[in-house]
Amino acid sequence: MTLTTILLLIAIGLLVILAEIFLVPGSTVIGIVGVILLIIGVVGAFYSLGRTGGFVVFGVTLILISILGYLGFKSNTWQLFAVKSSINSKAPAEAIGFHIGDKGKTITRCAPIGKAEFENGRIEEVYSFGDFIEENTPVVIHKIQDKKIIVKPLT
Repeated sequence: MTLTTILLLIAIGLLVILAEIFLVPGSTVIGIVGVILLIIGVVGAFYSLGRTGGFVVFGVTLILISILGYLGFKSNTWQLFAVKSSINSKAPAEAIGFHIGDKGKTITRCAPIGKAEFENGRIEEVYSFGDFIEENTPVVIHKIQDKKIIVKPLT
């Protein structure tokens, strides 16, 4: 096994372990593959480069794992990739074209979410006020909250 092959195995092993930790956490298979590649690289170094060369490669590999682990878990490392903006605006209830008291009829069962057709011919997703509402039941808009239309059966 050449030095280039050993270094490639170790580099690919480190990259695969980093991918396991940060890109696909919890799969374990990818991490195990990375550890196996590292072991093959270090064992190959012992066979090809002798005892001294093997220990040097093993030591450098441990140092690299430690440095990458420290940098990866440092608190501010991933702030460069974090989304810092947020959406704070909300559309007013009138913007969706419905008002409290508008009447309609459910076209699906609301358990607790369903669809209803209103007098203006629009079909919208609605939320029941608490109970299940069967299909083809007349409903009235009880509340509009965060662009959610909450209905109750018309009595």
